Amino acid sequence: MDIFGKFSKKSERGEKTWADAKTYFSQRYDLLKLEFLEKSTQLLSVVFSMLIIIVCALVVLIYLSSAIIHWLTLAMNAAWAYTIICLVFVAIIVFVFSKKDTLFVKPLIRKFSRIMYKDEVETVEAENVVKDVQDEYAAQEGGPNEQ
Repeated sequence: MDIFGKFSKKSERGEKTWADAKTYFSQRYDLLKLEFLEKSTQLLSVVFSMLIIIVCALVVLIYLSSAIIHWLTLAMNAAWAYTIICLVFVAIIVFVFSKKDTLFVKPLIRKFSRIMYKDEVETVEAENVVKDVQDEYAAQEGGPNEQ
């Protein structure tokens, strides 16, 4: 019986297992880096697109306000024209601040969560659709939702 042969086979298996583990963890690390790169790229594209939309909207608002001011100065005094435009801007600011959660925060959080937690969000949305269908069916039947 060759005792040294058994130990050398075990050490070879241990080295192979260690090499396989190192390969697995390095590939897992590379996968995590690629997923991080993909998600960060998607997040940055959302942020940059929002910035571009905001800048374009501001440019349109500036040109539109100058056109309205020009039109109003022909119809009335220039001071009243600038006052009216100022009041319109104040109304827009108040509206945006009062609706900022529904206009900006919730859609951005929803978009970011879909990017960061894609699989979990799809599962939750599918469960919500099933629940909505069950609720509609229960409402059509006229009875409570029994589960």
